[in-house]
Amino acid sequence: MKGGCGCSELALKTRKNETKVCGLWSLPDDVFVDCLAQLSRLDLVAIAMVSRRHQYVAASRKLWLMRYWRDSVDPYVYVFMHMYPDPSPRWFVLHPVQRRLKRVNLNLYPVTGSCFVTTDWGIYTIGGLINGKPTSEVRFFDCITHSVYRVKPMKMARSGASASLIEDGENKKKKIYVFGGCWDVADSSNWVEVYDFETGTWELLSVSTPKMPLKIKESMAMDDDKHVYAVDEDGEIFVFSTSESTFCAEGERETNPDDRNDWRLFDQTFFCRGIGGRILWRLPREFGWKEVKGLEELQQQHIIKLCFSVQRMAIFWEAQGPDQILELWYAEITLKMTRRLGNIEWSGAVLSDSSYTGLNLLFADSLYV
Repeated sequence: MKGGCGCSELALKTRKNETKVCGLWSLPDDVFVDCLAQLSRLDLVAIAMVSRRHQYVAASRKLWLMRYWRDSVDPYVYVFMHMYPDPSPRWFVLHPVQRRLKRVNLNLYPVTGSCFVTTDWGIYTIGGLINGKPTSEVRFFDCITHSVYRVKPMKMARSGASASLIEDGENKKKKIYVFGGCWDVADSSNWVEVYDFETGTWELLSVSTPKMPLKIKESMAMDDDKHVYAVDEDGEIFVFSTSESTFCAEGERETNPDDRNDWRLFDQTFFCRGIGGRILWRLPREFGWKEVKGLEELQQQHIIKLCFSVQRMAIFWEAQGPDQILELWYAEITLKMTRRLGNIEWSGAVLSDSSYTGLNLLFADSLYV
């Protein structure tokens, strides 16, 4: 009896110590989640190491939604990049405060030529080439848990396609629309494919179009989320309507389409990456590009990607550091929309490694996590 009481006392003391260490163990689930919702992502990573319960809650979408509405989330930039001589591209993440690009440890299948769609908490990687052949494979990269999941494959194998997250014309729910990428066997019945998040299925969409566009070079969902503005590799401009399932040529052409890359729509204005380190802008109904002023120092850089993060423009460029070490630089730019002026808020090297001989930045976008 005495020994048994001693064990009980020891167990009680141990449980009390565990409660002090873990801090949140004794709280009801709702209160527990409510407390975690006030923490930063770095704090949640540390909390997740305490126990399986902490790990499960820290990675839940319910907690992400609570943190999002409480403005506890931070903008992380995710990059899909091929660093040579690595055999395949990898995911990297850029912390908003530390500003260092870190590799995400994931086992990925080797694929190039994919298209990407960013959702609230993750990124879809769609199609591409595997062993030199187009694939119908689709993966979802969960940016909360840093996990990759298989998604139901498309009906058509596609590579070099274009994809947008837009509002469906019938039920006004967001769906993924994928255009082209199967142009060797393309016709109006298989050129567009749609993914329904609720059913987890793909459906081919028969479209009405007087002319099948060639391979789409750039595409953007417009502000109403019901139209896609697209430019093919010959510079011809098209607009896709979800409500009418039509892909119509606008009768206009984009001059020098190879010199206009990474198109983005921001505050009713198109931006793109031009040649010679220039950032260009134009209004959707105008066809003459103008240069964003105030960024002249970037004209000496080889800019390789443009995206937006926290209402700021973000750009990446490749450079040679000391002793010919390969570096990837990053800059955040605020825009004064009235005069289309840019101001560099921060710039610096976010990756530096002597083991790499070159890089190809395939995708970059920001998410709040």
